[in-house]
Amino acid sequence: MRRPTRTAFAVVVTAMALSACSSLPLPGRSGDDGDSPEPRRSSTAYSEAQDAQAKAPAPPVPGAQSGGTLHVLSDSTPHTFDPTQVYHLDTLAIMRMVTRGLTQTRYDDGKPVLVPDMATDLGRPNADFTRWEFTLREGLKYEDGSPVKAADVAYAIKRQLAQDTLSGGPTYGLDYYLGGNTYKGPYKSGDDFEGVEAPDDKTVIIKMRKSFPSMRYYTTLPTFGAIPEAKDTRDKYGLHPLATGPYKFESYQPGKQLVLVKNPQWDPATDPGRHQYVDRMVFDFGLELNDVQQRVIADKGADQAAVSYSDILATNYDAIHGTPAEKRLVVGPSPCISYMWMDTRKVPLQVRRAVAKAWPLASENKASGSVPGLTWQPATTIMPSATPGWLEADAIGNKGEGNGDPVAARKLLTEAGQLGFELSFYYSADDEIDTKIANVRKNALTKAGFTVKTMPAPGALSRELSDDSIRPANLREASWCMDWANGDSVLPAILDGKKANLPGAPVPSFLNVKTVNDEIERISSLPADKALGEWGQLDKMIMDDYLPVVPLGEGGTTLLHGSKVGNVIVDSVGGMPDYGQIYVQK
Repeated sequence: MRRPTRTAFAVVVTAMALSACSSLPLPGRSGDDGDSPEPRRSSTAYSEAQDAQAKAPAPPVPGAQSGGTLHVLSDSTPHTFDPTQVYHLDTLAIMRMVTRGLTQTRYDDGKPVLVPDMATDLGRPNADFTRWEFTLREGLKYEDGSPVKAADVAYAIKRQLAQDTLSGGPTYGLDYYLGGNTYKGPYKSGDDFEGVEAPDDKTVIIKMRKSFPSMRYYTTLPTFGAIPEAKDTRDKYGLHPLATGPYKFESYQPGKQLVLVKNPQWDPATDPGRHQYVDRMVFDFGLELNDVQQRVIADKGADQAAVSYSDILATNYDAIHGTPAEKRLVVGPSPCISYMWMDTRKVPLQVRRAVAKAWPLASENKASGSVPGLTWQPATTIMPSATPGWLEADAIGNKGEGNGDPVAARKLLTEAGQLGFELSFYYSADDEIDTKIANVRKNALTKAGFTVKTMPAPGALSRELSDDSIRPANLREASWCMDWANGDSVLPAILDGKKANLPGAPVPSFLNVKTVNDEIERISSLPADKALGEWGQLDKMIMDDYLPVVPLGEGGTTLLHGSKVGNVIVDSVGGMPDYGQIYVQK
């Protein structure tokens, strides 16, 4: 899943991996000398409890009040709310209030637990996990009062395969669904898809061509929400997706603002995880990050009922550290890594090694305002270090830190006959911090012997451009977060070369080599417990032999909120606020 925030966590969503701990302690100072928090190295494996018998309604939040308006202030700009396509942390968190999946995550005593959502349980697999059956609850309705039917869920699953029209979302179905490698979605291939059946109004049967033990985690995504075929407006559906959750769209101005209001057709007696405390949620997008954080810290007027989910800037952290405002900063884990992917079709291996050797991690982190140990920690692998089976490795040799070695990088370029090789990347031109980071990168890479072409774009387009496979940039900044607690939610999703030519750049490095593809196929077929260590070994092999990426760092989650916002918790699965638990104090 892709993370929406800036570098070290820039552009590209909820990691579905679940944390064994619900939050991280706020890092303190080392002594009283004013130093920044010490960097930490995560070794926490993400794990998850399950409760197939969880009852609705959801357990009440102590002291919660109903009513009021929650203001969500964001510097990022979503480009779609189509439930099939959403795959960034911020849009996923929002859509979980609008579109329900078959399963979901809730928090019991701060610990994440997988529980049913629209389904009555967590799914019933056969012995080899190649067939999953789900039964829908009674009483499920859309915002217009019409009943949710199994055929609508089946249609939404078919819609996942329409990659030429609805690119950008998760693509696991291409690998796992029976017929998923040939079916092209309902628009091109019609309704006849052997991977899903709806024999009656309550039963959904999903069939696989290979074992998929992680299926019940995958079904937490909005892409498993119900969509009636008759209401599908294709590329316009994201302007007003039909709500099954506690909130529905009241108004949406793309790139600017989304307003959610209560969905009166949502019945809490059908939902073990969500609440409907606030009357309205107003999301303002594309704001200036420092202004947002300064407003929430000041805690005046409507901003007393506001929350910001972007990483807190170092200057703002310093300003609130040790003050009462620090109590309004909620900190938690994020099973994500940010990267700079190199287009392996255009950038030769020796040049990729030079890029990695020259990368100015320390300078760009300073420019981004990240806080070591809180919103940034070193990364040297493709998989987040919290992934079960993760192996410590360092193919670049920089320990994920430092400011690069321009002399060594220039030597590599010279030996390859590539001195002056042109690198290009997009950045948000109307964002002061992104512009600073772009300049830091350009200066460092130029010093190492590259020609660097920075390509400014409006903030409203920067995410879309970075996700577009046909754009000319040969460097693509992105983040990835585990979709669930296994390597099969990381490497197959972003490095399976069989997907390299799909729209939307699901493989942002475009690496497509038989050795890697075959290993992904082999490990995917193993039982989950036996596959754990194999994913770590494959990660190391890819970095050692092909180096498609420069890891930029791992992060945490920081949520800054006003004094009237109650029960702000980190969704450690999603790295975002759990909007279904928040209330506004009167």
